[in-house]
Amino acid sequence: MTADSNDSNIQSTDRLRDLVAGLGADDINRDLGGGWTVGFALAHLAFWDARQVAALQRMSQGEPFPSEDMATNAALERIAAAFNPTTIGAAAVRAADQLDVAVAQLSAEKLQSLSNAGLSYAVERAPHREEHMRQIEAALD
Repeated sequence: MTADSNDSNIQSTDRLRDLVAGLGADDINRDLGGGWTVGFALAHLAFWDARQVAALQRMSQGEPFPSEDMATNAALERIAAAFNPTTIGAAAVRAADQLDVAVAQLSAEKLQSLSNAGLSYAVERAPHREEHMRQIEAALD
């Protein structure tokens, strides 16, 4: 990833912002299949962008990039009912904005280091966001 390729992240954040702005109260509970709802997909996006911000901050402080726990999504599913459906969309947008800022602040060397270590997913967030936005849009059609 180059510093300029953060544009795709920013574009996906703008698309997420627009999608969230168009959601009604009933849309948040719409089923996406697999036990997921629109609200949970938004919580999932919020979590993963926020997680990457925290990981990038640790890395910027000289710590190694933390490994991910494969049980995270299952844990999120178990506490999903606790998320406020009226604010989860805003939380997803806020986390995406924060991630975009964090990525923009990384040096070319840090970006290359992440890429070399197979950690590009931590900064190239657009594909993940787009995947779940497509799921949400399909459920709303």
